Amino acid sequence: MFTIPANFICKFKIGDNIIYNLRVLGVLYEQYNALATDPIKQRLLIKPIIIINVSIAEALLYDFLLRVKVNIYEGVLNLRQDVIDAIRGKKFDQFQHYIAQARKHDLFDASNTNFYAAMDSLRIKRNRIHIQNIYNYEPENEYKAFTEKDKITSEKVLEKILLTLSVKHLRPEHLHSVNDFILPWDCHFNLVH
Repeated sequence: MFTIPANFICKFKIGDNIIYNLRVLGVLYEQYNALATDPIKQRLLIKPIIIINVSIAEALLYDFLLRVKVNIYEGVLNLRQDVIDAIRGKKFDQFQHYIAQARKHDLFDASNTNFYAAMDSLRIKRNRIHIQNIYNYEPENEYKAFTEKDKITSEKVLEKILLTLSVKHLRPEHLHSVNDFILPWDCHFNLVH
């Protein structure tokens, strides 16, 4: 478990809802860890963990892009004006659009990695919350679609988003309105705070 400052959040309610979902994750991870001797039951918790991790990632991207669009006077620390102008000129309202903007402008300094592809793959997995799987994503069996590897990837993607936003794109201190984010796994990256 570790903490990342919520010093970059634009809309208080989004940050507050992220904190709530992180608390839900905390309970899921407690149960997941308690079931270490029963991998069959432990595996049942992987889908909700991934779905919540990815949903938080989507909320963070939405909040950041909203901040870029609406905070005209405040600006966005460490974001070039041409990128701000390009984002302000676009309309996007779906996770895939948020990912496309993040990739296009390399908002997470990850252009030479598989970060954006991993985020998009997780978006597709998150959409499998719909059990009927109308787009026929493989594999058909959900217990094969949500793996330990995917869980770890969802942790890393969420952690990278949080760390980048909290270090590179923080807001002025007098605008911090949300409590820090507590993540219920051991960190995958070095914290620079």
